[in-house]
Amino acid sequence: MKEKDNVNIIIDQQCSNSSKQVKATAYYAEILKDLKASKDINPVEKPEEKKVYDLNKLKEKKLLSVDEAAELFGIGRNKIRKISDSADCPFVLWIGSHRKIKREAFEKFLNDIQSA
Repeated sequence: MKEKDNVNIIIDQQCSNSSKQVKATAYYAEILKDLKASKDINPVEKPEEKKVYDLNKLKEKKLLSVDEAAELFGIGRNKIRKISDSADCPFVLWIGSHRKIKREAFEKFLNDIQSA
């Protein structure tokens, strides 16, 4: 597809509008077939698949990522980030710019909130 990067469709001016549209559509379909056959690029990108976590393994881990904590405790990622933003948060360990959630301390935090 390197030679076809800049493609201009030139259609006979004598044709009717519907005929021009049919020809342009057919030409575009051929280009898509060539792309798919050459696999240079994927014209239709698939959405990212959601990562599946094994909850039994998450319950054994000491430190969790925000995504893992959200999956394990059923709380949204943004909510976990919001409650863990304070500097004196007892259940967050910062490793560089990465936020790790201390599982046991977070469980205790959640139990304290629910019992209050």
